[in-house]
Amino acid sequence: MWLTHGAALLLAASFVNAQSNSTAPYPNSTYSNATSPNLITTSGAQSFQSSPPFYPSPWGSGAGNWADAYTRARAFVSQLTLLEKVNLTTGVGWEGERCVGQNGAIPRLGFRSLCMQDSPLGLRFTDYNSAFPAGVNVAATFSRGLAYARGQAMGAEHRGKGTDVQLGPVAGPLGRAPEGGRNWEGFSPDPVLTGILMAQTIRGIQDEGVIACAKHYIGNEQEHFRQAGEAQGYKFNISDSLSSNIDDVT
Repeated sequence: MWLTHGAALLLAASFVNAQSNSTAPYPNSTYSNATSPNLITTSGAQSFQSSPPFYPSPWGSGAGNWADAYTRARAFVSQLTLLEKVNLTTGVGWEGERCVGQNGAIPRLGFRSLCMQDSPLGLRFTDYNSAFPAGVNVAATFSRGLAYARGQAMGAEHRGKGTDVQLGPVAGPLGRAPEGGRNWEGFSPDPVLTGILMAQTIRGIQDEGVIACAKHYIGNEQEHFRQAGEAQGYKFNISDSLSSNIDDVT
């Protein structure tokens, strides 16, 4: 999460205050002697597990070829007002503008809004573009070269449509649940194979001048009733979406 300086300071103060409160009942259930607020849970199976936050977020320094990018980013951000920082790090809403996702622009400094567009299999919601093979099909080839070529071709099409960030490739779902409706988006339950093909795909996309956004590392293993409105459209009588709370160990 990106935070403005003011927000970071406020959250830091809140964190220090919380730590000084000796009556806080639930600092972290993954630590020894922690107590879950959920009375029905048992030892070793606590829900809502979390790690303590750390504020403010540390400044990145950049390494290798990233050093120049970090230097330029700091110089740019140092010129922004608080409102401009908020605008830059806030989305305009699902399909709020021409792309699936976009952030705010900084017209004063000539920084336009970034176009973030689905999908890990090519372009979504556009015409005259390709439907590329699914991740699971690429994994079945065990070919680094084909993974790279596919990524490069997707990147070229995204670039041609004006995309800045391709929302892909997908590392998860891993496919541990065979009935998962989105298993085909990822590559393989084998983490080594997935890692290699993710890297090759990202290289291909970014060699075409488009930023790759690797996503769905964990927690995308189910797609059942993810959105209540969609489920109701299929005549299922539910009012809330289903979700899963993932502990720190996972």
